[in-house]
Amino acid sequence: MTLINFFDGTRDPKYGKAILKSFQEIEKYQHLTVSAIPGQIDVPGYNLVKNLESRAYNPQRNQVHRRRLLEELLFNSGQNLEGQKSFILTEADLYDDNLKWCFGAANPDHKGGSHVILSVNRFNGPKTLAHVAIHEFGHMFGAASQGRRNTEMNLGSHCTNLCVMQQKLIVSEMEAQARLLVNRENKFCYDCQTELRY
Repeated sequence: MTLINFFDGTRDPKYGKAILKSFQEIEKYQHLTVSAIPGQIDVPGYNLVKNLESRAYNPQRNQVHRRRLLEELLFNSGQNLEGQKSFILTEADLYDDNLKWCFGAANPDHKGGSHVILSVNRFNGPKTLAHVAIHEFGHMFGAASQGRRNTEMNLGSHCTNLCVMQQKLIVSEMEAQARLLVNRENKFCYDCQTELRY
């Protein structure tokens, strides 16, 4: 059973409920337990995320640096999460090195852990947020691995099949992809499902 340390830095429970749907999708392939239930009040998690945001905030850009937020979580939060799996949901607008903005990302740490940071800032609705969260969980658990025959490198390894692991960098394209896959029983293609199996 894999523990996901979930920290919800949003005020509206609809975002956490969307993340709950993404947990349900990934549970088809991985046995999970979650430290806090998405969509319910998580005051300690909320306060932690707000504190991390303030330390990674860039006032010149009016945005939060995603990688710095992760570094603050891993090395300065007192949570001792290296080697574990964590998921931060934030309201802050994120950017990263060489990117004007980003939805978020999944990153491994040096001790075998994996961490997702995802912002609700640029989404028009919870369905697209759930879609992107499933995508990031796919990265967390090894879907669309680099070097597989039907993957491409585009801000990391991504699937070229009709799959939630395709990379979309424009919000409208991501929303269209989410609408296309929302009613499919499996959001992941066969190749990505095979990589996700525990």
